[in-house]
Amino acid sequence: MPKATFYTHVGNPYAFTCRLAARAMQSGSRVLVWADSPEAVARLDIDLWQFEPTSFLPHEIWETGQTCPQNVPVVLAYGHTLPETESGLVVLNLAPDFWCDAPVPPARVLEIVGSSLEELAEARERFRAYRNSGFEIEHHNMQGKA
Repeated sequence: MPKATFYTHVGNPYAFTCRLAARAMQSGSRVLVWADSPEAVARLDIDLWQFEPTSFLPHEIWETGQTCPQNVPVVLAYGHTLPETESGLVVLNLAPDFWCDAPVPPARVLEIVGSSLEELAEARERFRAYRNSGFEIEHHNMQGKA
């Protein structure tokens, strides 16, 4: 059964994304970080380079429409249509996109949601869509946590 985990009230989505990507990579997973704009991808690229001074998160930017990079554990991308993902890829979603509607939905989606009313409303819609598509749902309220 596919699984969607929602992290809501995230104070710094970029730093939180770096931590989740590092954790997923350490557990042996490949990660696709799906952003909502090229500017967000550029910011994540910089943040992943600077995440922890003693470590490096190998990553590459994927231009959708091209072949997904296979030789790195973390891939950064955005687009107007959701790509078909490989099996076992964990998606960290920073966009308002519904991954349950992807051509081949991933087995694991981590939804990173800020605190604005708009972000929370969009997340509630995605929550319902994932649940209606048969995803197992998990929620973590990150309010007040670093």
